Amino acid sequence: MERFLGRSGYAEDRILEFFARLIGDQFFVQKKDILVKDEGINYRSPLIAALIESYIEDLNASVTSKMSGSEEGTGEKQARIRALVLTEHEEVLANLRKLFAIAHFDSLIVSSDEALKEANKALSERAIVAMPASLFLAATQGFGLKAREFGFVVIEGADLFGDMPSEVQRRIWGYLLPPWQRRAVLFAEHIGIRTKNMALDFANDPETVILNKAQASLSQINTYMYRLNSQQKFKALLALIQENSQEGRGAIIVLCNLRQTLKELELRLELNHIKVKHISAADPNAERKALFMEFTKIEKEADKSQFVLVVSNDNLRVLPSEFASLAIHYDIPLDPDIYLERVRIMRPKASTIIGLVCERYEVGLSAINSRFGLQFELREPTQSMLEYRDESEGIPLRLEFENRSSRQKAERSAKQSKGPMKGEGPKSPQKAQHKKPIEDFHQSKRASQSKQKNLAQESPREDQGSELYSMSTDERLAYFRKKHRSILDSPTEPKLSPKKEEKTRSKPASAPLSFEKTMPAEKANRRQTASVADSVEANKGDENEAGSAKSDSPGIVKRFIERFFSEADERKD
Repeated sequence: MERFLGRSGYAEDRILEFFARLIGDQFFVQKKDILVKDEGINYRSPLIAALIESYIEDLNASVTSKMSGSEEGTGEKQARIRALVLTEHEEVLANLRKLFAIAHFDSLIVSSDEALKEANKALSERAIVAMPASLFLAATQGFGLKAREFGFVVIEGADLFGDMPSEVQRRIWGYLLPPWQRRAVLFAEHIGIRTKNMALDFANDPETVILNKAQASLSQINTYMYRLNSQQKFKALLALIQENSQEGRGAIIVLCNLRQTLKELELRLELNHIKVKHISAADPNAERKALFMEFTKIEKEADKSQFVLVVSNDNLRVLPSEFASLAIHYDIPLDPDIYLERVRIMRPKASTIIGLVCERYEVGLSAINSRFGLQFELREPTQSMLEYRDESEGIPLRLEFENRSSRQKAERSAKQSKGPMKGEGPKSPQKAQHKKPIEDFHQSKRASQSKQKNLAQESPREDQGSELYSMSTDERLAYFRKKHRSILDSPTEPKLSPKKEEKTRSKPASAPLSFEKTMPAEKANRRQTASVADSVEANKGDENEAGSAKSDSPGIVKRFIERFFSEADERKD
C-alpha cells in the first residue's frame, strides 16, 4: 500500500502512511476482514485504491505459485480477481476515478443511471467496478453484473448503508459470494448497533480498526517535557510564554486538568500583565468564535504580542481540530485519551508541545508512554526559568466558583420578590383563587408546627417516670403492675352458644371437676397439668392487690379448662 501512495503523490503525507500501515497489518498480515472507523472521508479514496492494488497483486502472486493445480480451479481463482466498490458519497467516487486513472487500473466508474446503461458490457469485463450502492440491484438484475465474480468487496459509508431497510440489505448479500469465500472492508465514520450488525452479516468476523488523526500525528509534533517541582511550574510557564513571544509565537494555548487550576492561572497571568482568556463550553458560540479569530490573527502576525488561551480538560471538545501550533501542558493528563484529544487541536506540521511534569501528575506521563509507545525528551529547567519574576507571588487570590443552579435560583427568587413579570402571572383568576387556599393551608400548617415547637421549648414535657430512679426494685415492679393493669387483666369472656352456656351454668364454679367422667382415658395425662395450672393461678391471685383479688373475672387458664371440658362433654353426648 505504501508503494501505491508513493506513486500517486501521497508519499509526504505521514498520517496517510500511518493509516495504511494499520489497515495493511490487519487485512494482509492477519488475514482478517476489517471495519474501519475514521474521522471523515478525506482519506478513504487513496486507502481504497491502495487496498485494491495490494489485493490484486497479492492474489496474482498466490495464483501464480499454485499453477500446478487443475485448470478449472485456476480459472475460478482468476475470475475472482475482481473488486467491487459500493460507495455512499459522490466525492469519494470522483476521487476514485482520478486515482484509478493514475494507477492505470482496468476499472469502471458508474455514477448515474445513464452511465449504467452505457456500460452494459463493461460491467462483466472490467476488473474493478465502483458505483453507488443504490445502483447495485439495478446493475445486477437488468444489466448483467455478475456479482459472484467479485472476490473483494468494499463498502464505503457503512454507517449510511446500515440505515437501509433490512430487506434491501439481504437482497444485496444474496447476489454476492458468502462472507467466508471473499474478502471485505467497510468504512464508517460512526459505528452504532446497526453498523455493527450489518458488518457481521456482510463480512467474516471483521476486526475494528480505528483511524485517529491525532494518534497518527503524535510522532510528527515536536514534543519535550520539563521535570520540575509543582511550586516552580508557574514561574517556568511565565518564562516559556516570554521566550516564545520574543520569537514571534505569542499565541499560546495552556492546557490544565481542573477548572480550579484554570481560574487560578487566569488570575495570576492577568496579574503578570499577560493577555489571557479562558475557553468554556458554556460560552455562546459567537463569543468563542471571536476568541478563535483573535487567536488566529495574532498567530499569523507573528509579532511580539501575547495572547494566551487557558483550557481545562472538560472544555477541550469546543476547540477546533488543527487549531494551534504551540501548546503548553501545565498539567500532564492522567488519561491517555485526554492527551490524544489535546493533540487533536495541534497542527501536524511545524507544531510544538511543551509539558511541565511535576510530582502530582507524573504518573500520567508513564501512562501515555505505555499506551502509544512514545518516549518524550525530558529536560531540566534552567536557572533563569526557576528565578523568573512572578508579580502574583504572595498576593491572595479569591477563587469564586458559583454553582449555576444556585445562581438561577437566586435570580428566580429576585424576580418573584419584584412581582410577576409580564406574561408570567396566572393565566386566569380561577387559577389564582385555587392557588391561594393551597398557600394559606401550607402557611397555617407551618405556623402550627412552629407554635408546637415553641411550646415544647418553653414547657418541656414532664417525665412521668422520673421518680423511678429513687425506687427500689420491688417498688418499680409494683409501679409497673399498677400502671399496666389494663394490659395484664384478662380480656372479657367470649360469648358461648346457648347450649354451651346452659351446660356451663349447670356446673357451679366451686364444685370439683370430675376428670374421670368428663375426660377420655387417653387424655388422663393432662390432668396434672390442669391442676398445676389451677394452683399457679390461685397463687398469683393471692399475690395480687386486694382490688384485683376480688375481681369476679376467672383466670385465663381456668376459663380455658372449663371451655375445653364443656366441648368434651358435648362431643361425648
